[in-house]
Amino acid sequence: MELFSPEMKRLGNAVFATFVICQMLVTASSAKTLSVILLSNASTQKVIQGLLTEYHQQHPDIDFEVSIVPDSSLLAKLNTLITAGQFPDIVEVTTAKIQNYAYLALDLAKYTDRNEFLSRYLPGYQPFIVSGDKVIGLQIEATANGLFYNKDLFAKVGVTVPQNENEIWNWEQFKAAIQKVMKLPECRMGVAWDCSVQRFSNLIYQANGRWVSADGKSFLPDSPAAEDALNFFRGLVAAKLIPTSAWPGKTDGGMLFKTGVAAMLWSGNWQLRSFISGGMPFAFGTTYFPKGAIRATCPGGEFLMGFEHSANHDEAAQVLLWWAQPATTKYYLEKLGGSLLTPMRNQEINYGKYTEYLQPMLSDLAATPTWVSEDLARPVVNLTQDDVLNELILSATGRISAQQAVLDLRSIGTAELDRENQGVTK
Repeated sequence: MELFSPEMKRLGNAVFATFVICQMLVTASSAKTLSVILLSNASTQKVIQGLLTEYHQQHPDIDFEVSIVPDSSLLAKLNTLITAGQFPDIVEVTTAKIQNYAYLALDLAKYTDRNEFLSRYLPGYQPFIVSGDKVIGLQIEATANGLFYNKDLFAKVGVTVPQNENEIWNWEQFKAAIQKVMKLPECRMGVAWDCSVQRFSNLIYQANGRWVSADGKSFLPDSPAAEDALNFFRGLVAAKLIPTSAWPGKTDGGMLFKTGVAAMLWSGNWQLRSFISGGMPFAFGTTYFPKGAIRATCPGGEFLMGFEHSANHDEAAQVLLWWAQPATTKYYLEKLGGSLLTPMRNQEINYGKYTEYLQPMLSDLAATPTWVSEDLARPVVNLTQDDVLNELILSATGRISAQQAVLDLRSIGTAELDRENQGVTK
């Protein structure tokens, strides 16, 4: 004898099906899709997307809609969205841009212990993610400018690059070494040097100068240090040790170095991945930056940040805090293969085949004062970079003196600082 009639069974099945459908609808209605903007980068964008997919698998109620934009288009893209009130939930930004949006940034200190969060990061990288009391983002990878050399060319003239910190060249020794290698007929370039403000900034810092005063009120506060950097660089260009295809031609330094006719490359650790995986027609190595008044390099990297007024800012904060866990950062960097540096304290990363090449850059980074990061993080350095670069080119090519360049640069920077103090952006 059946306990339930066929009609009752059908009714029960219908009720159960309705319950399941309702549960699915409730889940669907509570799911969130976060808008994400990533930078176009063949080395990192797929790995970042892969980690976002893993987060979705761990949190099925969170999904991501990802857009990829070139770094050169990021500011225009963000400004358009912000003006329209359409704040993205998560954005990847570089060293030069993160502080531009500090006033709109999601404050991660509202979601976690501020001091504990910051203590995870090396002091040299903390200034990029701090604005007043706010924590405006997290660093996913770190970079450092560095010096590459063509081993074959150096060996032919018997010039040995510094092998340890006790052998580091000063500026004049650096110049003299390049001049010796340049005597080879097959060496047609001394230093392939990216035409950018940041790459020049290494010299400002090595001269113990800075772009902005510690109190943030004046631009190029130390004229002698700035003039030393400008004059040394002008000397390299005048001696034809830096090719005009780079300054003022703006040809990528990495591409010039790959031709095999440049003695050295003044660039950074991000070049390593393509140099090693793509293969080089010659043996190359890395060595220490030369020393001016002090040792210094430009730290940098890429960051993730959110916006206070985005539609899903609470959910975005949880994603960012997940990424800021040391285990997640380590997982990401090792999936990249070790070509980029960790921004975190006491974190051992297996840099693998890049270890030997990174050693001099890590040494330069360790010797760099923390105020260099504070200086680089100031929005004025990025907001004025086009005008500043034009002045640097005029000075490097001898069309104006170092003294005049300092006056012109100070005028450019001071005008922007005045706009900042008045709450006006360029």
